[in-house]
Amino acid sequence: MSASRRILRSCGFLLLALGLAWSCAFDGSLREYLSAHFWLPFAKHPSNFERPHVRRIIAPFAGMAVADGASPIAKLRAAYQAITPEDFYPQEAGGSDIGSARQALATARAEYSLTQKQKEEIDLIDAKIDLRAGERDDDEMLENAKKKLEAFLKTARAPEFRSEARGWLARAHYLLGDQTSAGKIYLDELNRNGSNLSRETLLNSLQMNYGYDGGKELLDHLGEYFDTPEHAAFAIQLVTNPHWRDGAHHPALEREERFERRRQGQAYPRIKELLEKHRNLLESNPGANILALLAMRTALRMGDPPAALKIAEAIPANAAIRDDPDFNWMLASVHFLSREYAASEQPLLALFRSPRSSESQKAAAAYGLCGVYWKEGNVAEQLRFALWLHTEAVKNQSVDTLSPGLRNLSIYWAFSGWDFKLLLDAQAPTGTLQSFIGQNPTLPNIRLVKYSLAVRLTREDRYQEAADIYQSIQANRRVSRIRQLAALYQEINRTGLTEPQRQEAKYKLAEFIGANPNGIYYNDALWGGYQRYALQAADDSRLTRAERQSMIETERKLKDEQEERWRAYLILREVAHDAGKTALGRKAATLAVHCLTGLSDRFERQQEIRSGEKELSLLLRP
Repeated sequence: MSASRRILRSCGFLLLALGLAWSCAFDGSLREYLSAHFWLPFAKHPSNFERPHVRRIIAPFAGMAVADGASPIAKLRAAYQAITPEDFYPQEAGGSDIGSARQALATARAEYSLTQKQKEEIDLIDAKIDLRAGERDDDEMLENAKKKLEAFLKTARAPEFRSEARGWLARAHYLLGDQTSAGKIYLDELNRNGSNLSRETLLNSLQMNYGYDGGKELLDHLGEYFDTPEHAAFAIQLVTNPHWRDGAHHPALEREERFERRRQGQAYPRIKELLEKHRNLLESNPGANILALLAMRTALRMGDPPAALKIAEAIPANAAIRDDPDFNWMLASVHFLSREYAASEQPLLALFRSPRSSESQKAAAAYGLCGVYWKEGNVAEQLRFALWLHTEAVKNQSVDTLSPGLRNLSIYWAFSGWDFKLLLDAQAPTGTLQSFIGQNPTLPNIRLVKYSLAVRLTREDRYQEAADIYQSIQANRRVSRIRQLAALYQEINRTGLTEPQRQEAKYKLAEFIGANPNGIYYNDALWGGYQRYALQAADDSRLTRAERQSMIETERKLKDEQEERWRAYLILREVAHDAGKTALGRKAATLAVHCLTGLSDRFERQQEIRSGEKELSLLLRP
């Protein structure tokens, strides 16, 4: 491999690392099911292409068996094992370790009592020595190794050596920059019974060879993969892997995005042409199902849901492919993107319930169902799947695939949880929360729903009911606070109070509310300082006009009802007006000003705050 290729490959790994760092940016996901990119086909990785139950063997590689003894082949093994990786002990190609191995090789070849298997081991070691020398920036030696390995595979009989030789041949292709030849060998070996190469080695090799989507080289050589259905499916699914924009702004990411747009423009017409040209290959067993999935995937990535739906409708109702997670996801995507929301429900439920679905695929289905039920107005079922997602995210929060900014996946877990939090805190009617709890008392994390119900009841001045719920879930700090509030609220409405006594009781209620910011009406179990970022309906262009208006009103209502100091101010303002120029009136006006100045900037209403301060200042004049 030339020095320039090594530099480029190193730069590639560096960019990959930077990409991972940038991808861990702030997670701003909300209502992602309204974005077309959420409904892109599932991303594919090398592990998605391995067959189940592949039988492998474990045998020593050529030259790696025990090297004890004085026989020529034992000395050859010892000499080969002494070759040191250049990454740790750099030496010139053909240095002492390579030279010693070649001398031992010549001696071993001269031995007359060799068995056929020993001769094959020597031939394979010969090719591997050239490969090790070639790894030290010598393309000529890599070519020699490649030719020797190809010749070896034509005559060798030992299955473990043949398998190993295929792996080294793929390595030679990879080092020479031939992605196509290397990738096909790795993919075939991954699914070959009797392979002597480990699953982990092959998956790592495929990942190194192709990265996330194969890059320009895979696109340039796409037609060469239409020699088998498996190769064609692998290439097309990799090259159509979706790309995310994670909200991070960086020149390198912007260049990458521009390149991706150009790449898509080149890729999809060509894929469509290749699929049509090689229809016979893909329609043959086992390619029939592959063709339908690839055609649907390509149509969706080309932004043509009607074409994808036409393909899906042509598949018989009893076809096995209809149980495939990819098929159900794409069928649901087609319907949702076509605004046929109700039609998306059944394929998403099938995906969610399928034993063949991965954890991430189930999560995608659950989040998609949240979108379907939001569009359909089925709040209870939306809540059910949102709660499931929340439970899974908490359970698996240390798993890398749940990290925010999943630039290389089409599955998005909405890790921020803002959808679920808004549903609990504002969107779901109080009665729906009560019914949901009554019907699902044992669901995981139902406590959070109960806590949120208690907060909602508190906002409706139903303090005793709220306190009882808090006590049932042992939210002890809130229990004491809300019971005090209930007593203060009850005192205001006690019969027999004189008007001054009632005004004093109202002052005490407001004083208590204002002294407990974020502790009464604010749901501290849901928000960790990011609520203001979740209240973005006014700027969400994905909403319809009616949805936007409804969400704006819902968000405004939430801001008003949850802000303790605002609610205290409203009571104190009333007391100040009713009590007039009395000591109580001045005290109420002074505390009201304090409440206004302490309001969180998430509350907004700046005009009302300024008007309130001006009004109160007049009341406080002598």
